[in-house]
Amino acid sequence: MTNFWHERFSTEEYIYGKEPNQFVVEAARVLTKGKVLCIAEGEGRNAVYLASLGFDVTAWDYAQAGLDKTQQLAEERDVFVKTELRDLAEVEWQEEQWDAIVHIFGHFPADVMERTLAGIQKSLKVGGYYISELYTKEQLRYGTGGPRDAAMLMDPADILEKFDGYFIKHFHVGEVNREEGQLHTGTAHVVQSIFQKREEAN
Repeated sequence: MTNFWHERFSTEEYIYGKEPNQFVVEAARVLTKGKVLCIAEGEGRNAVYLASLGFDVTAWDYAQAGLDKTQQLAEERDVFVKTELRDLAEVEWQEEQWDAIVHIFGHFPADVMERTLAGIQKSLKVGGYYISELYTKEQLRYGTGGPRDAAMLMDPADILEKFDGYFIKHFHVGEVNREEGQLHTGTAHVVQSIFQKREEAN
């Protein structure tokens, strides 16, 4: 089967650029040093940035070309990022593994998203953070990035429901400006989350 993302990332150019997502830069300030997982990490811009701050970073992606570019960027910036080829439709999530899980513009079919968010909750340590910036369904009207399929875009209420019981450090729905390579260009409509896993969260 053809891997769309492998083909998309098989270019010399970093199609989402080499600089981190702006929300990742802001969210990193709440994190203490520890083990961070970046899922659907693409070409590595966020993972490499977090590694440059001293975090122990692992990047998962479904496209080997993206992971290769992650390693290339890590070498360029003189940091280390562990890369693993992972299909989120099949990955086995381990219990309480990560101090933070970063999920930036990773959009999947509904069943895979459901599975992924459940896996994130299982795999976060108590006190760990889920950090995400995702396009909402409103993004279809903006056309500045993301899937063209409403079923793969987020309903903010769904995220709040999924992470019910978590401490909400930050939750924002609205417009942001994103200039990230050639595919995220201009004003976009997003939902941003920083949720912290409490002792009693299931």
